Parts: sequence; C-alpha cells; structure tokens
Amino acid sequence: MAIAGRIKASLRTIIWRRHARREAEDENISESMLEDALRKEFVLVERYPQDPYGESALVLVFVNGRPVHVVLSTRESFCYLVTVYVPDPARWGTTFTRRKGR
Repeated sequence: MAIAGRIKASLRTIIWRRHARREAEDENISESMLEDALRKEFVLVERYPQDPYGESALVLVFVNGRPVHVVLSTRESFCYLVTVYVPDPARWGTTFTRRKGR
C-alpha cells in the first residue's frame, strides 16, 4: 500500500509528539481541528522513506482556510504526528506543495 493509503488507514488513532503539540500551540492551531482536517482530506507533499524512525511523509491540510504542513509517521494501527507548522510563503510555492527553487 502506498504511503497516502497507509496514512489514511492509520489516522483513526493519532499520537502527538510533544514537539508537535508545542508547534501547534505556537501557531494557534487547534489539535481537534487539525485532526479533523487530516481525516477529511490531505495532500501528500513529500515522502521520507529513509526516516530513521520509520517512513514518514509531509502532508498539506487546511485549517480554517490556513495552509498547514504536518509530518506524519505511520504504524499499522496508529499514526505519529511528528511536527506541524504553517508553511512560509517565501520558501513554498503558491500551492504549498513544492519548495521554491526546486
């Protein structure tokens, strides 16, 4: 199964890393709204198959109309939410799915 399918299958249980909670709080992103947005729809931005903690991926969701990047690492029955941030328009294209200069 491709990473996007594994993410979808694992989103029933989301385990937030401490770093991700702090980042969400700093960006004024509600945990419940972010989880709802992830379960509704996300766009795969980048895959990290060689992540030392297991394959992970950067995805894009929109929370209250605001773009949010989330790094997720899937397991069979749950998903780690590694980090979350609002992408910087100076570093990302207008769709927030491609880094500028790539």
